[in-house]
Amino acid sequence: MNELIIQLEALLFALGRPLSYEEIAGKLKVSLDQLRDAVAKLQQQSRGIVLVDDGKVLELRTSASSAELIEQVRKEEYSRDIGRAGLETLAAILYRGPLTRSEIDFIRGVNSSQILRTLTMRGLVRKITNPKDERSFLYEPTTEVLSQLGVETVHELPDFSEVRGKLQALESAYKLKEEAEEI
Repeated sequence: MNELIIQLEALLFALGRPLSYEEIAGKLKVSLDQLRDAVAKLQQQSRGIVLVDDGKVLELRTSASSAELIEQVRKEEYSRDIGRAGLETLAAILYRGPLTRSEIDFIRGVNSSQILRTLTMRGLVRKITNPKDERSFLYEPTTEVLSQLGVETVHELPDFSEVRGKLQALESAYKLKEEAEEI
């Protein structure tokens, strides 16, 4: 049972999204009754992370006793400027998205994980499941960022078609160059 509890917590943490009972049971290869027992035991443990259960899906969240600390950290995070890296990442998502993290990293030439986390926390971008590969996510702009920019769709952004076309041409040229170098 302890191993099942450990696996349940690790699975929810690693995927970072709510999962249905059926999905978890399938991934852990256990019955729903076994899963419910593990959920009950995990919920009894007092820690900084708690298991939230609405009866249909499970999700890891911060505990109520950590609320003040988390609120303080979020306020600090939101009060800081997103900086050049944030603007680059946001521009890539707005003009070329939705994109995977690796595509964003390719465009920027550096790891964008922390910036994506910040933009997601601020509600400027959101993660959606990648329909081509359910093991990865796509990042897309939110209505919040569009509203802050004063547009209703990304197509209303300045020079949208021109910038998007140039980005696609640049990516295609770079990929052709890489393929030629491999030969």
